[in-house]
Amino acid sequence: MKKGFTLAETLITLGIIGIVAAMTIPTLKAHLFEKQIVNKFKQSYSIINNAVRLMEESEDCQGNSCYDKYEAPEIEAIASNIDRHFKYSDKKCYLPGNRKELLSWLPKRSYALDGTNANYSTYSIGANLGADKSGVCYYKLYNGAVVAMSRMNAFGNSGTLNIVIDANGKSAPNRVGKDMFPVTSFGDNYNLVPYYKIHTWSSPAFYKGLCNYQNAKSCKLDATSPAAYVLTYDKLPDLEKAGFPKKP
Repeated sequence: MKKGFTLAETLITLGIIGIVAAMTIPTLKAHLFEKQIVNKFKQSYSIINNAVRLMEESEDCQGNSCYDKYEAPEIEAIASNIDRHFKYSDKKCYLPGNRKELLSWLPKRSYALDGTNANYSTYSIGANLGADKSGVCYYKLYNGAVVAMSRMNAFGNSGTLNIVIDANGKSAPNRVGKDMFPVTSFGDNYNLVPYYKIHTWSSPAFYKGLCNYQNAKSCKLDATSPAAYVLTYDKLPDLEKAGFPKKP
């Protein structure tokens, strides 16, 4: 009876194991990454959503009325009303156009839903972005996520507060729908609403595929509403299947 394996048989077995590992490890890593991102986003969303609710109770306001009472481009006072209700390890606010200091915990570059370079801090987070016309406040949470708050007041005061959550902070890929998720507080909503396209007339360079938040309650929960997709299905949207580039 044959005992043990020959050297050739051992090498063949190890080769097969190596091939199987090479095929399965990337899938396992991708699954682990997705689980971490989903959990971190949901945790961070809960933290900020609860803070907004507590702010509304303490300020006796709701949605728009909490923000439009402040003259444009004020953002720090608005953000401070919210951040007193959650814990963070670092914070920095910038006035419109004032980005002289680059924070080490911000992504150096960020990407929109369609994979192109992001242009606005109202739906993405990145050290390469300006502070828009409303200014922006950044927060580093203790769980490693980074949060940005800014106002949509290109036409004066605005009752819309835009909030972006990057679930893994400055780590890649820093792309909307993959690890970066925009939400908003507006109208008469008590809860944060997944972020959608600001106006039907906005150019693609602005909203980068995000669906219309004016119809938020009936908006299809697909890849063009990444925050809604994650909160509903507990997984990341398949951007490639939705017609967007795989990378970055």
